[in-house]
Amino acid sequence: MDELEVPKTITVTAWYTPQIPVNQGPGDYWGLPGLILEVNANRTTILCSKIVLNPDEKEDIKIPAKGKEVTRAEYNDIMKKKMEEMREMYGGRGRGGRN
Repeated sequence: MDELEVPKTITVTAWYTPQIPVNQGPGDYWGLPGLILEVNANRTTILCSKIVLNPDEKEDIKIPAKGKEVTRAEYNDIMKKKMEEMREMYGGRGRGGRN
């Protein structure tokens, strides 16, 4: 254990447009005050090639055939239990953490 591998610093450049005021982008890139149109990270470039606003052909959202409707309180209880299960399963470590 003479040498520890130091994580490499990567410069990420994101081009976005505030004229489309949504804070979305490709993959893990989001949170800017407009739609991200291009991301350059290390040797990777992700480029938006098409934007369709208010498309003529709408996607139909189908009502689920199974499952059960729950109240907000029931939903909160389910989420609390599932988060506790995850904490137990992963030992309370943060995202991507190692012991």
